Amino acid sequence: MALINSPYNYLLYYAFICAAIPWFYSYYNDQHRLATMGVETAITKAWDRIISIPTINFQKIVVGINCNVDVIMQGVNVMNKINVTGIERIEDHEELSSLSDLYSTFLHFFSKGAPAERFMANEDAFKILTKLAESKDEKVHHSIGGNAAIMAQKMAASFPTTTVTLVGPIGPRSHALLHPSVVRNNSTRIVQDELHMIYEYKQGEIIGEFVAPASSRFITSHDQFSGSSIVIEMFFKVIAQVKPDLVVLSGIHLLQFQSKEMRLEKLRLLKRSLLQVNPLLPIHLQMASMSDPTFANEVLYRIIPYVDSIALNEQELTFLSKIGNGPYNEQYPVRSGALHVHKVVEMLYWLLSTFGHNRASPDSPNYNYRLQRIHFHCLTYHIVVSKGTDWSNLAAGLAAGAKIAGKQSCNLQHSRGESDLLEIRTSSRTLLDKHQDKVYEFDPHNPIASWMRNEIVFIYTPVLMMQRWSRILPSTSNFQQARFLRKRITVTDQPVIKKLKEPGADYLKDATTYSDVQSALLDPHSSLPYPPEQLENYLDNAQKVVKKSKYKGRKASALNFDHIPIEEQVVALFPGQGSQHVKMGGKVIDCPKSKELFDKSSEILGYDLFKICMEGPKTKLDQTIYCQPAIFVASLAAFEKLKTEREGLEDKLTDTAGFSVGEYAAMVAAGVLSFEDALKIVKIRAEAMHECNQRVASGMVTVKVNANSKLDEAMGEAREVSDEANELPLCEVANYLFCGLKVVGGSNKALAHLESNAQRFNIQIVKKLEVSGAFHTRLMEPAVDIVKEALKGVKMNPSSCNVYSNYTGKIYGRKGSEIKRGLYMQIAAPVKWEQIQQLLYRKHKEYNFPQYIEIGPGRQLGAMLVNVSKKAFKNYSSYPC
Repeated sequence: MALINSPYNYLLYYAFICAAIPWFYSYYNDQHRLATMGVETAITKAWDRIISIPTINFQKIVVGINCNVDVIMQGVNVMNKINVTGIERIEDHEELSSLSDLYSTFLHFFSKGAPAERFMANEDAFKILTKLAESKDEKVHHSIGGNAAIMAQKMAASFPTTTVTLVGPIGPRSHALLHPSVVRNNSTRIVQDELHMIYEYKQGEIIGEFVAPASSRFITSHDQFSGSSIVIEMFFKVIAQVKPDLVVLSGIHLLQFQSKEMRLEKLRLLKRSLLQVNPLLPIHLQMASMSDPTFANEVLYRIIPYVDSIALNEQELTFLSKIGNGPYNEQYPVRSGALHVHKVVEMLYWLLSTFGHNRASPDSPNYNYRLQRIHFHCLTYHIVVSKGTDWSNLAAGLAAGAKIAGKQSCNLQHSRGESDLLEIRTSSRTLLDKHQDKVYEFDPHNPIASWMRNEIVFIYTPVLMMQRWSRILPSTSNFQQARFLRKRITVTDQPVIKKLKEPGADYLKDATTYSDVQSALLDPHSSLPYPPEQLENYLDNAQKVVKKSKYKGRKASALNFDHIPIEEQVVALFPGQGSQHVKMGGKVIDCPKSKELFDKSSEILGYDLFKICMEGPKTKLDQTIYCQPAIFVASLAAFEKLKTEREGLEDKLTDTAGFSVGEYAAMVAAGVLSFEDALKIVKIRAEAMHECNQRVASGMVTVKVNANSKLDEAMGEAREVSDEANELPLCEVANYLFCGLKVVGGSNKALAHLESNAQRFNIQIVKKLEVSGAFHTRLMEPAVDIVKEALKGVKMNPSSCNVYSNYTGKIYGRKGSEIKRGLYMQIAAPVKWEQIQQLLYRKHKEYNFPQYIEIGPGRQLGAMLVNVSKKAFKNYSSYPC
């Protein structure tokens, strides 16, 4: 007891307490810091803890066999410029033989938001595309292209002590763009660069009736040297001479565009050469887009088993599974959005099990195979799969790849606050392996998950993405700063023939050296082949030129409301037929101005509209001749009451849009039409459309489609069935609601055929609409002339805000004749509501949105808006009547 109470022991206790207090304080601070850390920052720091530098680096690397110059342009602008007409059908072409094929194939993938690459077999057509890129009225972005050249570029920039040798067709401009430390092979130098035209587009961009559901790109080329025997032979000759530590092979997908005999001969050459490479020398194959099933099958069986490692994305993986009869092969082609992880895992397991090395069975063909590693990458997650013990540092490599993928997506290098530009898109729980019931619980501090199935190791991690995409490039390419690309402008819309007469830009005169476009991995500045200051000045001047040339001689269409803060701007949305219900109008009749509208309507229509709205019966209210005027008046009555409750609403009203008959309410709200004139036209419109419905028994159904759907074929077959039954061959899209959801109008016979064959065409009939006919189809054509006649003499006033056209999916111009045409033409044309919603969504500034108010019966327009953008929907409200 005396020892315990000794003064020396008290000093020891005090020392222990003094040491414990800072430790507990530090521990508490660490826990608090981790708890309050942002998700994106936490996951980045977790990757940093995992990433470890290999003890032995590769000293010599040989990369081949494709090299080109990427010519990056805005795809929508290019498609509008080539001005192709007479396209009967939008479909994919495995090989492009004309500009019409290019236009059709581009739209095919544009409508799905899926990346694609196709070979342009027609040299003259490709020259036209080259001339378009060389025209002086639009700056394009040139960068080093070809997976082999891009990887060589990044290796040389990231690892200064490593000697990187590139074997591929290197022209004057690609030579200037390459990193100075990349060793070139003079035997494969060419006089003129091979060009890859990359046509990019952003989510929500519109071409005609098509809306891009996701940001992506389309690539076309006319390569002559990348897949040549000379380059292939030189590649393996350099391997023998240099004796590298690593071989990276890419560009074999370019062989698919050659004749069957020629490409088979070159695939045999590749396989023979691969078998002669030292088994201890690792060979990595970078996959790329393939469209020919026969060629892909040859690659799967002749090339993939004889490399040690491959990297591929979701399109390439699903295509290999499809042609190899692997699991989930129905997923090809992948539509916009990511594949479920457990499906990818099954396909990767099949690929590595079937075509991977198997040491356990010397008698099986797999014993002589080399494949032991696969790196799968998509926008939202990466997976590494490995078999055997030859590949180490797998988790570190996966973390490094995931980290750099997010940076590349928005051209970040070493900037601080980078997590503000990135976001994680993953659910809290993700099924990883259905076979083993492996579930991933998202934890930003421990983002990587790993597990084994038999002898195969799987490692998974989510990936950070750019919050707002401005450019989409292949995962091996550098991304450009968004501020330049959002401002890129088209100065002219002249035909292609005139473009061909203009002198093109001299490639060598305009060429840049590596110092102008250093690797985005090293230097935090633009990789555009033009000085940033010069580009800024060009864009500012070009905007002025555009405004002068584009609007010269006519009135501007879109009104500018930049003086009103975006959060205070109001977008009024008016519903259409189908939203009606008994007792609508009852909530607003207490407002004197609202009651006045109902009183006026009874005088004009000749019956008590308010009584029908309040008492029905529903069967009467659902009839077109009563329904359209009722929705029109009830919506405007609600608008009048809303204006009394929200003082200054009209001053902040910047945009109005209405669905079908709701467009007339939007016109009145914008001051274009008077209430009396609009109601008279709506009455005539309703009677004319009702009369059209008497021609044939018809209706409308809501149809859900995906990338694999064949809706056009289904509607074509339905029309044939109706024709054979001596009915009107009517079956066509009547409304574009939002991505993947359309309304189809047609005869009852056609719609019945559509429903009974939905599974065969991979479409889903969601519901049959309670309408009395096939509105906004050819059935309504007689009503067009009637409404056109009714609009004659009607005064069109200047609009106080932007009004959107159902017919074009764009903002109305200022001319009265243009507005009248849009109003009568939309009767027999599909309602382009999806296109209108995309324009309304794009009004945001840094994801600050205006106020979207649905005015009138129902919340149908809000239900569609949430499918376009959940962020925009947060600013949505409804004002019922």
